[in-house]
Amino acid sequence: MNFSWWTFALQAANFLILVWLLHRFLFKPVRAIIARRKEEVSRALAEASAEKESAERLKHELETRMSAISAERQKMLDEAKALLSAERQKIIEEAQREAKRVRDQALQRLEEDRISASEKLYERTVELAINLAQRLLKEVAISSIEHLFLPRVIDYLDRMPAEERAKLLSRNGISNVLVTTAHPLDTHDQSEWREQLTKRLGGHLSITFDADSALIAGAALTFPHAILNFNWRDCLTLASKELNGNEHPR
Repeated sequence: MNFSWWTFALQAANFLILVWLLHRFLFKPVRAIIARRKEEVSRALAEASAEKESAERLKHELETRMSAISAERQKMLDEAKALLSAERQKIIEEAQREAKRVRDQALQRLEEDRISASEKLYERTVELAINLAQRLLKEVAISSIEHLFLPRVIDYLDRMPAEERAKLLSRNGISNVLVTTAHPLDTHDQSEWREQLTKRLGGHLSITFDADSALIAGAALTFPHAILNFNWRDCLTLASKELNGNEHPR
């Protein structure tokens, strides 16, 4: 076997050319692609890391916001609960005041009704008592009872001051007086009345007599400027006014 340096040199040259071609057209682009891939991977990793950090930050912010929202929600619930409790208490107090007002008004109306009924009953009782007294007095009144009232009239006139008696008479010295009794007076009784009245009121006194059964018993003396009552009817009327004028029992 013969060794040929020319063949070896050509093969070496071909090998070198192949290496240069591979380096020029294969290895260099591959290294560039690998470097680009590395760069892209690094950038992707950096972006992923940045996104992870951003996600963590967003998660932390979200948790913070959720915590703040939860705290705000609890605060709002507490405030609403306090407001509701205060409003409930206010409604209860208002209802209690209204119930007390209604109760007081009802009690006041009941008291007014009771007082009104008591007053009406009292007035009715007084009226019945007066009517009963009138009936009883009318039943016991007799014509002979009229002379019992003459001493009362005489005593009243005797105790009356002179100037008061003068006011009963007219200014011209001649006065008329009407003596009205519950029962007609006979001639003897009229003479006695005339004598006693003239003795106390003067001789220029014109006395006339009349009868009115409504007086029940007693007499009424009618002067020009005054009327003197000495009868049961006016006594009962005065008693009724005094009873009704007094404070009614409660």
